[in-house]
Amino acid sequence: MSKKLNTSVGGTPTNTLLNYFSKSPAVEKKKLTPSVKTDPNASKSEKENLQNQQPKVNDSKEKDSKPAAKRKLPISDDEPDSGQRKRKRIVQPESDSEPEMEVTKSEEDFSDCVSDYEPDENEASDDSVSSGVDEVSPSENDMSVDSPTPKKSRKKSKVLNNNNNNNNEPSSKKVKLESSMQLAEGATFQEKLKNLQSNAKQDASYDDIVTNTSSLDEPVVWPHQKLEFLQPDKIKDKEGRRPDHPDYDKSTLHVPEKFLNGLSPGVRQWWVLKSDNYDCVLFFKVGKFYELYHMDADVGVNELGFTYMRGEFAHSGFPEISFDKMSTILVDRGFKVARVEQTETPDMMTDRCKRIKATKFDKVVAREICQITNRGTQVFGSQCKIGPNHQPNYMLAIVEQDEGTWSRYGVCFIDTSIGDFHLGEFEDDKNCSRLLTLVSHHMPVLFLNEKSALSQRTQQIVRTVLGGILKEPVPGNGKNACSAEKTLKLLAERYYAGNGSDDNWPLVLRTMQSDMDHLGLTPDDNYKLALKALGQCIFFIHKCKLEPKVLPMARYQLYVPPDQLADAKPAVASTLRRSHMVLDATTLSNLRIIGEEHSLLSTLDHCCTKFGKRLLHHWLCAPSCDVAVIKERQDAIGELIRMPTELQEVRALLAPMPDFERNLAQIHLFGNKQIKQMDHPDSRAILFEEKLYNKQKLLGFMAVLKGFNDLTKLPTMFHQCKTALLKRLTQLPESGGSFPDLSKQLQYFATAFDHDAAAKTGVIAPQAGMDAEYDAAMDAIGEIEKRLKSYLVEQERHFGCRITYFGSDKKRYQLDVPESHASKANKSYTLEGQTKGKKASRRYTTAETRALLKDMQHAEDTRNMVLKDLARRLFEKFSNHYDQWKQCIDCVANLDVLSSLAEYAGQQMVICVPELVSDAEQPFIQLEEGYHPCANASTYIPNGLELGTASEAPLSLLTGPNMGGKSTLMREVGLLVIMAQIGAHIPAASCRLSLVDRIFTRLGAQDDILAGHSTFLVELNETSLILKHATCHSLVLLDELGRGTATYDGTAIAASVVNFLANLKCRTLFSTHYHNLIDFFHNDKRITLGHMACMVENEDNADPTQETVTFLYKYTAGACPKSYGFNAAKLAGMPQGIIKRAYELSKKVEAIALQRKITAKIVAATAGNEDTKKEKLNALKDLLKQLKMCQV
Repeated sequence: MSKKLNTSVGGTPTNTLLNYFSKSPAVEKKKLTPSVKTDPNASKSEKENLQNQQPKVNDSKEKDSKPAAKRKLPISDDEPDSGQRKRKRIVQPESDSEPEMEVTKSEEDFSDCVSDYEPDENEASDDSVSSGVDEVSPSENDMSVDSPTPKKSRKKSKVLNNNNNNNNEPSSKKVKLESSMQLAEGATFQEKLKNLQSNAKQDASYDDIVTNTSSLDEPVVWPHQKLEFLQPDKIKDKEGRRPDHPDYDKSTLHVPEKFLNGLSPGVRQWWVLKSDNYDCVLFFKVGKFYELYHMDADVGVNELGFTYMRGEFAHSGFPEISFDKMSTILVDRGFKVARVEQTETPDMMTDRCKRIKATKFDKVVAREICQITNRGTQVFGSQCKIGPNHQPNYMLAIVEQDEGTWSRYGVCFIDTSIGDFHLGEFEDDKNCSRLLTLVSHHMPVLFLNEKSALSQRTQQIVRTVLGGILKEPVPGNGKNACSAEKTLKLLAERYYAGNGSDDNWPLVLRTMQSDMDHLGLTPDDNYKLALKALGQCIFFIHKCKLEPKVLPMARYQLYVPPDQLADAKPAVASTLRRSHMVLDATTLSNLRIIGEEHSLLSTLDHCCTKFGKRLLHHWLCAPSCDVAVIKERQDAIGELIRMPTELQEVRALLAPMPDFERNLAQIHLFGNKQIKQMDHPDSRAILFEEKLYNKQKLLGFMAVLKGFNDLTKLPTMFHQCKTALLKRLTQLPESGGSFPDLSKQLQYFATAFDHDAAAKTGVIAPQAGMDAEYDAAMDAIGEIEKRLKSYLVEQERHFGCRITYFGSDKKRYQLDVPESHASKANKSYTLEGQTKGKKASRRYTTAETRALLKDMQHAEDTRNMVLKDLARRLFEKFSNHYDQWKQCIDCVANLDVLSSLAEYAGQQMVICVPELVSDAEQPFIQLEEGYHPCANASTYIPNGLELGTASEAPLSLLTGPNMGGKSTLMREVGLLVIMAQIGAHIPAASCRLSLVDRIFTRLGAQDDILAGHSTFLVELNETSLILKHATCHSLVLLDELGRGTATYDGTAIAASVVNFLANLKCRTLFSTHYHNLIDFFHNDKRITLGHMACMVENEDNADPTQETVTFLYKYTAGACPKSYGFNAAKLAGMPQGIIKRAYELSKKVEAIALQRKITAKIVAATAGNEDTKKEKLNALKDLLKQLKMCQV
């Protein structure tokens, strides 16, 4: 921390901290004059210094002459002290085109933009929040925008005063300067040399003092860090509850009334807002800047790289234009940002105070929170650009009804940036399988729930799976508690009023209402939890001031768990009844289907648009189980591959497209009249960069129109396509397609306003005859201009000379009369100003010019209101065609995903179109030379296998050496099946399979320490899910079940599971190192044996370190006799002595096991007939040979 900050808040004889918190920091006018008691000698020396323009050596007395309330803290010699403190902001540019902004402004000039009401000369009038530094309160006349001249002269005089006093230099330097000036007048060369040498020594010692950082590193203690009610042992919420209270609300803060009453109006205003939003960073608008105070200033310095401004309390800020950048940084880092806007001008505040009996605290411009933003409540308004991130930011609310061993959940997850609302209600098992699948498919960034309303198992998921996301509590009792009935009532009152033929309830919400209630206010018993979850989301959206921005564009969708079926037992279902494959949370994680790096999604994602990327994510999470849909996609991709020119053209066309889905939501927001109707603070907010925002709005709107115009080329581009899906996606309805005809709408918006003028001015000016209200306003302005011209002609006749109008804005239409003819002005002319010089003139106003000005201002206000509403109505008209725009986006998104899959296929060395069968009696898979889609094909060894065919059983017991490629093969098969069922071409020589309804995986070994689950329990939980929900159409991938417990227990459990899956006849790859399983099932026709091949050199050598295993990574029929674990130990670098010792122990254990097996065989052989005895004796010989080899 710099020493500047230390000196600005350090302890002084006059307690400035007490002054700040006990009364308004704003300077009273009576204190602006220096104290009367001054030293005459001091004033005399000051005059001399001013006359000589020399620095004053001793300025301590001058410091003492300052008012007590504004006395500067002592400044060390190495700290320059300017006569006028200035605020300095350094703000990073918004973009390359935006110049870096370095604003250095005096405090009073900054506050002029938002001057407070000042009816009484004795009361402080300046906006007190920004008065933490020395400032002069300007008078009402000075603060008026109509008279900027007094402000300029005041600034100039201060600058002169600073230059003359020259207080910016340390006293030591001033002494040096004086002595050097004296020597320079008449000194010899030797004297000058001596003086330079002594100065060098003094500079060295001075630098040593300055660079000694022992005192500079001391932390700064700001005033807010000393406040008693902010201390950890004293802090309370607004209701006076301590953090250990069960109903403690961390989003509010108790601020003592006595403390508030001792503050100035502006500071009090900040603390009142902070007490209601303690968990937010307040971006507090003061003029053209967003200011951060106290603890928020610390956030600005630490997270945004700001510097503290000069003053006695923590304070930082940035210009309004940088809001998007700064808020985005904080939101991405997990903060909540509250945007506080001024909702009054100083004139409006003056009028308000005249209408009421104003107290001291009323005499400040009104400010209100317009929006609270965190990761889950992002809405792209006029100040926020649509970001590059394509992933949806879901807010998730969960309501649970705990039934002991199972739960019933009501869920609602929404994306506020698009307006998609998903709600559903379902039952779930004790492992919360469906809830975990929901969270995996739609990972939220914000979680809402009532305190202590979730079961232990659900809380465990919140702590682990959702551990890294934001969490917000919603009230569970009191007036703000949510319920299904309250939710329906709120929606009926505000959005879906009406019944019978006027009923405008969305279909999804209508299905959740009771059939007995035609008003739609009674929930269906099966959806009470879902509607309550929706109510919690609406409550939080309302709390964040987003309700009128999000709910009017809400599109409701019913969420059904992907594995939810009718009541028939899934295990006996002979036909496939699902529309989509089920991929649960475990499978998505084990197979790395989604994710940012080395996942199937990242491998296949060559999409050009953001909405295309979102659709590909959906396809991979829910692959199709409809052969017709899959075949259509395969044909379309094949045709795109055969049309390389058109493929690259369409990808080039789609690449620059904006995120249309979010753009539609943004334009809907711009055209939303409910923001004004519901009296939202944003409808009153005063934005100083509104012209720029309007320009950006229109540029974005025109970019969307241009994008849709470009998309109209698709029908022509693909007019020769043959496949049904491509025709449907790219051709107009008259040609048998589903691509909407947008020409009529686009033509209207192309001619509705002047695009070039709008891009330059940021204003939509309609063509003549397009809008009656605008035409009437322009006619009124034209009529007033004619009256002004005719009145000017009259005045020229009266004065007998050429006269012009002078002035701008509120000072327009002053008659500029030359000095030589000004004598003709009578009492009806009011002198407003005059100029001197060669063209001297006087400027007058009359009752007529003032009346004309008033009429013109009224007409211009009417025109501006019409223009503002015209832009809104234009956006609204665009949103009225939402269904057509959305249909176009859906077609383009599908085309983008198909193009992405075609691009992927074109990059592969080996590719094939898988053949899918839907009605096979025995589910099967035939794969030849398949590649792992996420691996490098040039170094990958392809593999093939058959399961469920005439020659091979559906279950394969897979053995092989450690690191032989068993897990890789299983993942390869799972990923290729998913690719096949989204319609993609797959990297294999050939593939034929029947449809898979669900993929189950039990891969890898890991515990869940946070949930208190051991490695073995995690294995069994995953296996239990398989046994309960697998059908004959499922694909099961089980990797080394049972290794987390004792050998006998693990072997027994594994054997039992294998037997169950063999009876179920589902396609299964079961890898194991339990060779007893091989012995148990080697003659079972329900099971086929396979292994990963390898070559072994120096096998059965007495020294295991000499054994060399070469992995072939090929799936081969039959069982592998050993797992070659010592080879893995050697590869891991274990000491050779330990490996040899382990080998000896292994042989001893193997010999004991063989002896038991031989004894059992001998006993069994004696009981059989002669034919079986010979077979058993041959087997016995093999065992004796193995036993002989165990002798080490």
